Amino acid sequence: MPVLAACAGAALVTAAAGLRRPPGKARAGCLGAATAVCYALTAALMKDAMFVLDEHGVTAFLAAWQTYAFAAAGVAAVLLLEHAMQGGPLVASQPALTLGDATVSLALGVLLYQEDLRGGWWLLPQALGVALVVAGVVALSRHEADVQPSGR
Repeated sequence: MPVLAACAGAALVTAAAGLRRPPGKARAGCLGAATAVCYALTAALMKDAMFVLDEHGVTAFLAAWQTYAFAAAGVAAVLLLEHAMQGGPLVASQPALTLGDATVSLALGVLLYQEDLRGGWWLLPQALGVALVVAGVVALSRHEADVQPSGR
């Protein structure tokens, strides 16, 4: 529960920081990071709610706080995403969103669900994969394609 509260707090702090800034890269980056935390939080809460549904049925699912918490976190994520996309350039919001969601989801998996991370020689391909994802996200988000409206 403290981990979930910390996620909610981080989302609130980064969202508040973003909303206080004028439109631009800083605003979009903060709101992208807040969106990422909300997406990861939604996934973690949904996992708990689905466990309740699977083990105890529909009535328990509808009575579980996780069901309503994941719905609220999901709605918050969509609203924050909208503000991030309108608050500044994609180059600022997309890396925070893409990398933040993966990072927070990984941390929640380890902290809440005791998921194991492989060690040993697996660290090399994992590090290479992370480096490629980071490079790809940054390159794609910085690529400013000139989109010309067609004369049709």
